[in-house]
Amino acid sequence: MPQAARLNAFAAHAVSAAVSRVCHRGLLVLGMAAVGGCATGPHSVEDGEGVDAASSMSVAADAVQSPLLPSAFFADGGARFTAWRCTPSQDLVTTTPDKERLRLWTALGETELPAAVVGSGERYALGGLSFWRKGRDARVESDNGQLVCTIGSERETTTREAHPQSIFYASGNEPGWNVSLDRRTTTLTLVSDYGQARDTFDYRVASVKNGSQARMVLVSDSGRRPLEMDLRAGACFDDMSGQPWPVKVTLRYGNSEWHGCGQGVEASR
Repeated sequence: MPQAARLNAFAAHAVSAAVSRVCHRGLLVLGMAAVGGCATGPHSVEDGEGVDAASSMSVAADAVQSPLLPSAFFADGGARFTAWRCTPSQDLVTTTPDKERLRLWTALGETELPAAVVGSGERYALGGLSFWRKGRDARVESDNGQLVCTIGSERETTTREAHPQSIFYASGNEPGWNVSLDRRTTTLTLVSDYGQARDTFDYRVASVKNGSQARMVLVSDSGRRPLEMDLRAGACFDDMSGQPWPVKVTLRYGNSEWHGCGQGVEASR
């Protein structure tokens, strides 16, 4: 097996052994097999006196209906995503939400590595998998091999400042398109044909998988043509700019199939 493939396989094993994180707010949940992740944070009435029945009914009517997204779709507070070009040939995406952890996306999924002791640079490790960064260079090691990497590009994380009403944003090229999932409802907006067409759909969650190899499939029959949106956690790169994203997106709209990248929208950086 090629060295890069062995490292990918090892990373997948290390990732699957980790605790499944289903909420980008940082909540760790064991054994949860239903919906995963968090869209925008808690939605509840503040504790206190004077909340009458009418107010409770109003809050219930205004309840958030958007689905919870897998943690692996989010930067979890990281300010930017970094694309790493590695040898043997393999590309990675990382972000550092804080000094104590690094989130790493490979072609196969995502894992989080806690900070480890090191004499120089920044090192993160989980089991036999480690990521050691020195400036613009990094070395990724496992029992099965080593990658030598350098920074290819960086991108600031997508936040509510740019997309205040969205929990997820994705885009692609040829033809230019983008999709936004509404923060509060089960609706999505598709802008296609380089901005010339705009359609809004009611959708439902067809399937969801949490953990390191998180995946969510959304479907809709409410538009002019059937739509299916397949979201998978994994290193993704814009095929024109090369900018890094944490989610691979396949959009099937009628007889067309488009590919792009996406990210769970962060509250702030």
